[in-house]
Amino acid sequence: MHCRDHAVQLHRAREEIAAEGELVLIGQASPRHSAHFRRRLHIELPVLADRDRRSYAAAGAKRATLGELVGPRSVMRGVRAGRRSGVVQGRVVGDPAQLGGAMVVRPDGSVAWSHMSEDASDNAGVAEIADALRAA
Repeated sequence: MHCRDHAVQLHRAREEIAAEGELVLIGQASPRHSAHFRRRLHIELPVLADRDRRSYAAAGAKRATLGELVGPRSVMRGVRAGRRSGVVQGRVVGDPAQLGGAMVVRPDGSVAWSHMSEDASDNAGVAEIADALRAA
């Protein structure tokens, strides 16, 4: 739920973010599932497929505990996010405990900024990402 809502938020802010850098989403799925994700949520952003989650490991993204997935904070934020964006939880593809994050990577490959999720609802805000891009 949270990753889908976050993807929709980023899609809606794609022009603001594109003014500062290139926005690419990475999902733990096959290329076919990534394409379906884009179509289903009407996302006009590249969604790269990383079925083996190598990019998640390289970024230091953690796997959530049960409380980090369905604890009160995550559930309440999920309800609010669903009301705001209209996104609902669908079938999970990949490891349901895998958390994500957001990174600003410079052209030379160095990481200028990162936010790794502490629970399923912990996504960097669009403004935070745009600020990080400007600062990079």
